[in-house]
Amino acid sequence: MRQFSRPLIGPIALISVALGVACLGLPSTSALAAPATTTTLPASIVAAGNAYALHLLDAQPIPPEARAVTSLPTPIGPQGEVLGAGDIRQSHHLYLLPMSVSVTPYVQAHLPSGEKVSGNGTTSGPNTNPVYSLTVSRTCVSPHIIFCGVYYTTTEAKSGEQELRVDAQVIYLPIVHVKMPTTGIVTVTGYGKTSLAMGSSDPSSVVLTHHQILSLRSAISGLKDMGSNGMCMEDSLLLNIKVVKNGKVTWSAIADECPGGLTITSSTSKVILDNRSCSFWHVVNSFFASGQASATKTDTRICSDSQLF
Repeated sequence: MRQFSRPLIGPIALISVALGVACLGLPSTSALAAPATTTTLPASIVAAGNAYALHLLDAQPIPPEARAVTSLPTPIGPQGEVLGAGDIRQSHHLYLLPMSVSVTPYVQAHLPSGEKVSGNGTTSGPNTNPVYSLTVSRTCVSPHIIFCGVYYTTTEAKSGEQELRVDAQVIYLPIVHVKMPTTGIVTVTGYGKTSLAMGSSDPSSVVLTHHQILSLRSAISGLKDMGSNGMCMEDSLLLNIKVVKNGKVTWSAIADECPGGLTITSSTSKVILDNRSCSFWHVVNSFFASGQASATKTDTRICSDSQLF
């Protein structure tokens, strides 16, 4: 069984809600944000990611009966799909409100066009009140962002009031533009069959024309950095790209199904990009005739130009 740390497959999806808290008459609670930190990214990128996460957080619809607090009587832990990742930016707000207020219907009623509730759940344990979670999703549009998510969590406090925690997560990375060489022989190989146990088989290889090379180069340059958050127990090979010049492979790329990376190797570097872009796969699929590389084409239905990662 595949195990994903990527929210595309997980039960909780993503959010970027445009209805501001200020419109609801609530005081600003920016001081409550607690963004994560890392030393692996440039300070400017960390700051921009923290600002983006806080912007998402401050834009969430919150019931007007809620009042912001700095701590909860019964602490609720952070929620999200990529907790613990080194490049995650994370912020949260805390609220108390009457038990009579229904958070889910309020959020559903105040979502802007294009956004939707995409998941909910309940957890419980001995001698504790149930904890309810809610996720709302929409497209993340920045070329810096490979993941964004906001999560509502509620439970009954010891005081008899209702606790509400809202978490925002963002993976905000430098923009990467990988340029595939346009000189040499470019061969793209797809597969008719993929198997977790036996590997990929029934290959179909196509030598690209110069026009096709330019199209593929453009599609690859538009892919985002994958970051450090993809992990799977099992995988399948979807695509193999090789650039040969003077009889030697000078540049190559391998696309896998899970977690969805395009691993690029050149004489100077190795980069892993996120391959779950429909624009990329539409270009790739156009290289193969009908009946060729059927497994590659089928598996790429998981792509998403909405970049819900």
